[in-house]
Amino acid sequence: MITTVDIGNTNIMLCSFCNNKIIRSKKVPILNLKKNNIYNILKSFIKKKNNGKVIISSVVPTLDQTFSEFLKSLNCDYYFVKDLSRYIGLKTNIKKKKEIGDDRIINMFFAKQKYDHSIIVIDFGTATTFDVLNHDGIYDGGVITPGIELSLFALKANTAKLPLVKFKKTNKVIGMDTKEAIQSGFFWGYVSMIEGLINLIQAEKNKKMQVILTGGNSNFFKKIIKNVLLVDEYFTSKGLNCLIRKADV
Repeated sequence: MITTVDIGNTNIMLCSFCNNKIIRSKKVPILNLKKNNIYNILKSFIKKKNNGKVIISSVVPTLDQTFSEFLKSLNCDYYFVKDLSRYIGLKTNIKKKKEIGDDRIINMFFAKQKYDHSIIVIDFGTATTFDVLNHDGIYDGGVITPGIELSLFALKANTAKLPLVKFKKTNKVIGMDTKEAIQSGFFWGYVSMIEGLINLIQAEKNKKMQVILTGGNSNFFKKIIKNVLLVDEYFTSKGLNCLIRKADV
């Protein structure tokens, strides 16, 4: 049994895998998360009798030590992505490699394992990231934009009268009131941004690419964005499972 832990800035995604199948998952908001909650959640996922292993992707260094302490107390084998970096085998053109987030590395690693080349992975998290696996199968860099929820909260926090609204797909572009106008602006604004950046990336690389959508809001754009090869909220978690199985530790 393998447990994957993907620590983001907004949520922690935990998945239990039996071989390559997810048998349990839980998304835990980081806001107001207490240490005893982390311990209890980990304990419920990791059963000692299964002699399970844990792999952790983290973009929040302040939580790494806490997770290490709890996993040690649960007496299980655990690894961070950096511990298994030699098994990733992914070439990159990015200059400052140490600045690349674990989630972005794992997304590119898994895209390379599954599809080999010419892929754009768009991950809808606290930030919306675009990462490019070029025609040679090399991680060729990417684009980072503000995430949807982050932008919604920023709009509310920095205006006097605009409300905080729930992100949703809208059928019409023109809203009939303030709430509808914000929802339309965010949904169709992100659609336009995504399609525009895909077109710019393809023009810059002079190559048509297929697209993978992942992260919490990925399903909103299903059947909207063109050339989408896969929509999978658990793509990063599956990449973590793939890495620890490849490492065979």
